[in-house]
Amino acid sequence: MPGPAPQPITRRRVLLLAVAALLTVSALLAVTILLIGTFGTLQARILGSTALLAGYGILALPAAMLLDQGRARGLASALVAASAAAAGLAFALVWQDEAPVWVGKSMMTATATAVAGAMTAALVARRRATDPGVVRALLVASTVLAAAAVALFSILMWSEAEDSGAFRVLGVLAVLSLLAAALQPILARARGAGVRVRMRITPASGASEEVSAEGRDLAAAVAAGIRRVEGAGGRVAAVEVLDRAEAPPG
Repeated sequence: MPGPAPQPITRRRVLLLAVAALLTVSALLAVTILLIGTFGTLQARILGSTALLAGYGILALPAAMLLDQGRARGLASALVAASAAAAGLAFALVWQDEAPVWVGKSMMTATATAVAGAMTAALVARRRATDPGVVRALLVASTVLAAAAVALFSILMWSEAEDSGAFRVLGVLAVLSLLAAALQPILARARGAGVRVRMRITPASGASEEVSAEGRDLAAAVAAGIRRVEGAGGRVAAVEVLDRAEAPPG
């Protein structure tokens, strides 16, 4: 009797397995050093490296969420790249006795970019078709504010400016970005209930398939299901609604 088919190797699966491996290696290294009981420069650098592996690995996890959903792949790739760059520069700081100043500044820029990217990726992954317009507007606002905060932070750091007014503006941008991000799941859960529709969609060529989609109403949910099929290259010939239920708050 044949066994189950092996799971395909996807970018999401590779990323998740890589993060799991990094966290495991980090924990094992930390435990080994703690059990040895001797601490010096080398041990401190190893412990610092394990913390970096864990931190930047977790920072990249929202990219796996986007890859799993098949949306915003460009954002997911950019987040992975920023996290990897920040981790590499941080490793250079840990393992060099006297790293150039530009390495530290580059690491801070890459880390700030990765943090902003992780926040945006998590919000995009949370996004649902039933979100009210104000939530979609807040997603744009939080993204723009986060990008502006990263840009201003980088300018101030590289120029070594001491303008207190500019730092106040940076703080305002950061607070407003976090506020816009925090309001999105709250307002999404406070919205009126949408609908989740299970439908059978028959393409012009090929076998029919069952699709579930959500929307603010029946028409929006059906339209979302049709767009999903057509986005995969199919041309819809018929739609049969099988079931509809209230969509859970998102």
